[in-house]
Amino acid sequence: RQTLLEKEAELIRSRLQPRDMLIVLDENGKMMSSVQLSAQLNQWMNRAPSRLIFLIGGSYGVASSLQQQAEARLSLSGLTFPHQLVRLLFTEQLYRAFTILRNEKYHHD
Repeated sequence: RQTLLEKEAELIRSRLQPRDMLIVLDENGKMMSSVQLSAQLNQWMNRAPSRLIFLIGGSYGVASSLQQQAEARLSLSGLTFPHQLVRLLFTEQLYRAFTILRNEKYHHD
């Protein structure tokens, strides 16, 4: 299992550019509210990375070497979700975060 994770990590690292910022989505990462996520996104974007890369952990997680390389580890929930569902949930949270930053009426506190 660890060998597979490290092979995946090498493939991912080979595609990262020097100014990319890697964020790992992991069930053991930090949980944030939508407002906190929007503020964090704003801080990351103000650092002007080439790209923000959000990596969703697979069924065996993410190699520890990639977790250490990442700027942050985020958790969407204490629950475990299928990869495809995480993509949908996180896309909605990104949309929500950007509407919060633009003071649009999508998010209600």
